[in-house]
Amino acid sequence: MTTAPRDNNQTSAVIVGIDGSDQARHALQRALEEARALELPVRLVGAYPVIGVGDPGLEQRFTEAVTKENAEHLAEARELAQQAGVQAETVEAGGDAAKAIVEQSEGAALVVMGKRGRGGALRGRLGSVSAAVAAHAKCPVIIVPEASEDRPGRHGGGGDMALEPNGPVKVDEIDFSGRVVVGLDALGARNPALWQAVEYARGHGSKLALVSVNGALSGTPSWFQDEFNQARYFHEAEQKLAEISREIAAEHPELEVEHHIFVGRPARILMRATDSAELVVVGSRGIGGFRGLLLGSVSQAVLENATGSVMVVPSHPA
Repeated sequence: MTTAPRDNNQTSAVIVGIDGSDQARHALQRALEEARALELPVRLVGAYPVIGVGDPGLEQRFTEAVTKENAEHLAEARELAQQAGVQAETVEAGGDAAKAIVEQSEGAALVVMGKRGRGGALRGRLGSVSAAVAAHAKCPVIIVPEASEDRPGRHGGGGDMALEPNGPVKVDEIDFSGRVVVGLDALGARNPALWQAVEYARGHGSKLALVSVNGALSGTPSWFQDEFNQARYFHEAEQKLAEISREIAAEHPELEVEHHIFVGRPARILMRATDSAELVVVGSRGIGGFRGLLLGSVSQAVLENATGSVMVVPSHPA
């Protein structure tokens, strides 16, 4: 077994946190699928707590117990990987689980995390570990929902609307099945989340759905909403999304791309997309995010309430 911190000579891999919980096993299955698609090994990271209570004998017995438990969880996960035909590496790390996984994310292709740990060897509940990894990882992170959070349709559409070519429809009427959905902000084609979504869709044979949301009407008085020029907004957004679609098509003509324009709350619309989408991709921090705030309000809300898998792509410098 190897030990954190990460060896810079290690090859790229799909990182997954292991703590012996059902949620971690669920995340492992997703990590194995991603590793096969990327033709990469998985790196299994198990962290155990380190304590100092002023009693060397007690500390030693505690360390022996938690390292034994951690090793057993990693051995079980490694066996599952081998059964799936995926090469596996293991990492044992003493201390903070999120820190260990973030260190391993340097140079990695992807991190896969369960939404919540069991509070065992990976001690965190969005869950504290998953939230910290999503905010600080140096590579994209997929957060897998709990197996019990089965879809469809946990989220209502509220007053959000989709501006379709034939007129407005309720957001609940848009089905993203078989699609990788990416939320775009003012960065447009310069948004790293867009191109990560493109690569994911290509690698998994999925369609790509570009989503633009005008959240300016949220919380505005009714007279303002009545005077809002919906047709002009739709035309401008349509032009921008069509331009991005053409840019994608120029590089990847085989990829089927569609786009949708919404008026409403961005977080709620992307949460609703997780009810049916194969994957929803967001940046860790939007263009309007505060400096130093590594996980934006939209990304955080989507992660906390998603019923499907969400990929968070780093927006901050590595």
